[in-house]
Amino acid sequence: MYHSTFPTSPHLEAYLRSGRIISEHETAQDMVTRIVAALEHVDARFDPTGAAAFGERLGWALDTERIVFSTPIMTNAGRHIDRPLAACAVPPVDLRGDLSQVKTIVDGYHRAGMGTGFNLDELDELDDPVGVLRYLNDIAVTGADSGTEDRPVGNMAILSLDHPAAEEFIGCKLGADTRGEAWKFNVSLHVTDAQMRTALGSPGRERDLLIAAAEAAHACADPGLMFADRMNEGNPTPEVGEYVSTAPCAEVGLVAGETCQFGYLNLGRFYAGDAFLPVDLDALAATTRILVRALDDAIEASLAHYPSPLSAQVMGTKRKIGVGVCGLADLLLAAGLPYDSVEGRRLAQEVLTLVNYTSKLASVELARTRGGCPAVLGGRSRYADPAFLRRFADLEVDSVPRGDWAALADQIASTGLLRNSSTIAVPPTGRSAPVVRASTGIEPLFRLSGDEPERPRADVLAALKAAGRTDVLGFVAGHGRLPADATLPERLRAVLATATQISSAGHLAMAAAVQACVDEAVSKTVNLPASARSIDVYDTYATAFELGCKGITVYVDGSRSVQPQALATATAR
Repeated sequence: MYHSTFPTSPHLEAYLRSGRIISEHETAQDMVTRIVAALEHVDARFDPTGAAAFGERLGWALDTERIVFSTPIMTNAGRHIDRPLAACAVPPVDLRGDLSQVKTIVDGYHRAGMGTGFNLDELDELDDPVGVLRYLNDIAVTGADSGTEDRPVGNMAILSLDHPAAEEFIGCKLGADTRGEAWKFNVSLHVTDAQMRTALGSPGRERDLLIAAAEAAHACADPGLMFADRMNEGNPTPEVGEYVSTAPCAEVGLVAGETCQFGYLNLGRFYAGDAFLPVDLDALAATTRILVRALDDAIEASLAHYPSPLSAQVMGTKRKIGVGVCGLADLLLAAGLPYDSVEGRRLAQEVLTLVNYTSKLASVELARTRGGCPAVLGGRSRYADPAFLRRFADLEVDSVPRGDWAALADQIASTGLLRNSSTIAVPPTGRSAPVVRASTGIEPLFRLSGDEPERPRADVLAALKAAGRTDVLGFVAGHGRLPADATLPERLRAVLATATQISSAGHLAMAAAVQACVDEAVSKTVNLPASARSIDVYDTYATAFELGCKGITVYVDGSRSVQPQALATATAR
């Protein structure tokens, strides 16, 4: 049995305990030990002789902070054995039916640790979509206050731009802070490519609604936009079902009942110092394989414990997993590359492309021994056309040769052997990344200090020391930021730029660069300064569409009366 040596501290223990990720009497090392034991137990169903060795590899990856799981896995694995290990779901509910029954089903998913997504399009004006949304939000708020939920689950509601209630939906959260309303929902407009082109091209209802959306997002960070056609084009198994809604931060589309398991690679731990490509690609690939296998085990552990039989059916058919990342900003900092730079975006694409390719390769290898997922077997998916996967071969990266993508695409098309219908996702990692002292998701640094005032970020100080800026070290160590009048070389100032100092164009460029490397959408907030106007939000929407993004969320600093840090990320999609 693996016994963890995870590096812990009183601060981390308090963080995990206050978040109910560990019990009152557990330690961080106990958490890692039980996670490994739980997944190793499932793994043994498929590989009785190799499961123990796999457990050792997984434990080492967790203890060296190369992998961190989503909070449902950290909270439930080996502890709440009657719960699934999924992070999000689209509950199979009829919003036009008995709403008390809807509450029972949604409460079940929330208590199991899953955020939820809903599509309000099935409701016409007489059904009052915004009224139903407020009812769903009341369910979420009441559940969060009840003490029966171990994690603060997020929720998503989407409505089409052409819905008669779109205008009311756009403004549903305006003034919520002033009125003292608690919201546990993100909201997004579902917009087709044709609608977006019409809105940007000529006056009319579409443009009026897009302007209204920009004005609302400028005031309260909602709604976001979701580009419907692009999301559905990325659905690898449309025969199983069209996407109904998304995860709470819109990084994956989900059919009714579908869930997703997430785990994250801490990219900062793979810095290798090479001048051309400063990443240990072999270690990154090997760790990706470990994570794919662990997440497939997490699905298997969950099948008997979903709140609805439909979730078990869909997950047994599709087996979607989400290999994500955190620590991108840490990696760029260690490499001395500005977040907003061609080189920074190129490095992001190099690592994300390798993770994507390796996760698919690992899923193929699992399919040979465990069986392929039914959604892909028999030529039922978009993978049957090699062009679906070969699109990644167009990326100009060195980490994965074009020919390797082509060979993998042909192999899956001809055999149907793929264990997981999707493998890579980019969630925000807001509660997981701090466990391994990493920056969140693919976001830039929000400050230069750590969560503990007396312990500034070690990687920030190391970068300053390596750059010879010993005169700045003391200030950053004490204040977690640079003085406005600090005299720094332009390059170093760019490397140390935090979220509010990076232009909206820089945020968007990184979102688009990562979008090109992954299966579905990307959770990334475009941060705008307090001086931004609603027209700046509108322009950001337009640019996101033109850059090929599948969705966009904008946050104007100070637009919410309560935000968790100097610039909020809670609404990140």
